Amino acid sequence: NRESNSSAGARNIAAMVTNKGVKLSRWRAPKQMKELNLISCQQPGHRYKKASKEHVEIPNYLERQFAVTEPNQVW
Repeated sequence: NRESNSSAGARNIAAMVTNKGVKLSRWRAPKQMKELNLISCQQPGHRYKKASKEHVEIPNYLERQFAVTEPNQVW
């Protein structure tokens, strides 16, 4: 768990232990993790910022009216 900075889950820990020569299935790994009080700490998801104002140089021709009857009609 130290190798992965506490970010490895049961599958990764099972793979790491198996690579070191000890058989450990991915279904047995969570039980071993609970016994050893190992907790996987994952980073939270990235939140994207919403633009505060519309970009000035790019005009919005469609104004969210996507149903166009003929091609090349809007511009």
